[in-house]
Amino acid sequence: MEKRIELEKRGRKPEEIDQLILDDCRSTAIVGLTDEYVGLRSLSLINVGLTSLKGFPKLPLLLYLDVSENRISNSLQNLSGCIKLKSLNLCQNKLKDFEAIEPLKSLERLKFLDLSSNEVTKQEGYKEFVLEKFSKTLRCLDGDSLLNGKDESDSDSDDDEEDGSESEAEVEEGDGEEDDDDSDDYDSDDQVYEAGEVGLEEMLKDNIDEESEGNDYVLDEEDGVDQDSSDESDDDAGEADDSTANESQDTRGKKRKLDDESTE
Repeated sequence: MEKRIELEKRGRKPEEIDQLILDDCRSTAIVGLTDEYVGLRSLSLINVGLTSLKGFPKLPLLLYLDVSENRISNSLQNLSGCIKLKSLNLCQNKLKDFEAIEPLKSLERLKFLDLSSNEVTKQEGYKEFVLEKFSKTLRCLDGDSLLNGKDESDSDSDDDEEDGSESEAEVEEGDGEEDDDDSDDYDSDDQVYEAGEVGLEEMLKDNIDEESEGNDYVLDEEDGVDQDSSDESDDDAGEADDSTANESQDTRGKKRKLDDESTE
């Protein structure tokens, strides 16, 4: 176990480690795991061969512990230093009677407990005994929910301060997101409103342009009528000038003829 722990550390200091997975490293007792691992939150010791938890260190931040598939028959009192422990898996061990599991009542924040495949689960009144010891906090026993339709939040009253602060942070973050969403909606409404104003201005401008084009067309028609009238007047004046010129030529011709006759 000691060699496995050193391998899992990867050069880090004990207080810097928050998770250790030591499954299948063969050992009958806890060796190499000390109180120095004060930051440890998750520890897995599945199928190690443990017969006892004697010498288990005080891990004040430990939340999850899995010691399933071992040969533990007693000494559960050594877990009392894990004051924040929420989930404990002891399935497939050698726990035989109520006396062996009674020390678990010191884990005041335990929510998930698995004792399945232990002889103690076959004892009459087993479930009632466990519920009596953990009635305030336990949510799940041997994989079965104990909420019975109750709101899960009702069993959160004994959560640790850290989880509470994290929840508050999440709530505040959620409120911030809602405010951002409201702000986004407000901005979107403003954009739609502004877009409506621009559209209205463009429509009015288009109507004005159409009216202007219509007026130009009317003026062009009027100008066309005047131009045609002036053209006709010019044609009439031209014809009058031509007739006057012809009359003058006829008069000159007659005068010359009279002059010629008088000369003869």
